[in-house]
Amino acid sequence: MKWFLVALWLAVSPLASAAGSPSPQNWAAWLNRVALAAQQLNYTGTFVYQHGTTVDVSRVAHRADGAEEMGKIDVLSGSPHEYVSINDQVFCYVPDGEHVKVEQRKHYKFFPALLPVPAMAIAAHYTIKPIGRSTIAGHDCIGVILAPKDDYRFGYQLWADATTGLLLKAVPLDANNNPTGQFVFTQIEIGNAPERGYFKSAYAGKKIVTVGNLPIGDNQVSWSVKQLPGGFNKVMEANRLLPGKKTPVRQLVYSDGLATVSLFIEPYASVENPMRGLSSQGLVNVYARPLGKYQITVLGEVPPNTVIQMADSLKEGN
Repeated sequence: MKWFLVALWLAVSPLASAAGSPSPQNWAAWLNRVALAAQQLNYTGTFVYQHGTTVDVSRVAHRADGAEEMGKIDVLSGSPHEYVSINDQVFCYVPDGEHVKVEQRKHYKFFPALLPVPAMAIAAHYTIKPIGRSTIAGHDCIGVILAPKDDYRFGYQLWADATTGLLLKAVPLDANNNPTGQFVFTQIEIGNAPERGYFKSAYAGKKIVTVGNLPIGDNQVSWSVKQLPGGFNKVMEANRLLPGKKTPVRQLVYSDGLATVSLFIEPYASVENPMRGLSSQGLVNVYARPLGKYQITVLGEVPPNTVIQMADSLKEGN
């Protein structure tokens, strides 16, 4: 029913014909269309992720037939690796000599599917502001800024194809609304479904080493953040085997639908040269502190006060 109402609005809205000024409610509906487009459309293309002086190039393909959603991203820059998704299951393939490490990842978002569905709830914590039109990869695009309503998150510029709603450019903004990087398509074809066989991993013939999350036992204590910034909810908690770690590390993931924060909890005695305090690299802020017999590390593309508040209010138990 919600999607029917969105479709009905698009048929009569001035936005659909590039005239008039939609109300804030209409912009929220447009954002929802952008979120759905990444899930429901067929497309193939190449995009770049520019951050600082680094530029990464990836090839993406997506197929949706109403019964099954399939996606594949080939990272072409640096060490080649690929992501394959089938519905809500995501697998990361990383070649390692004669072997290929495969890790299943949940709650992992890829460009252009960066927005949650439904996306209209974002309006509770971000103000949606139109910023005009631009041509991206040969497509006429509508631009909006998502401006945070508090200082617990950063803003974003989003540019989506005016005809289909597919997100073609995303620009993270810092606290002063300055761009800090971008995801942008350099070539995109929308509408033709890739063959199903395309989504088979290129490393299927290699020897596979599975890297997965470990279950949380009934006798293991759960963790929770007692002073959560508004809009953030726990989307994952798992024990993970991380590179360079001798023992499993507990990971909690919180998200407001756009911004994501990860908390890592490990025995203090097992950490070599434990970090303390705040450090930053671009938009990513990291805060670490001891908590009893544990080392706590919190990181995310969020302002410093967000990671500090979440780390300082982390407690054992629900």
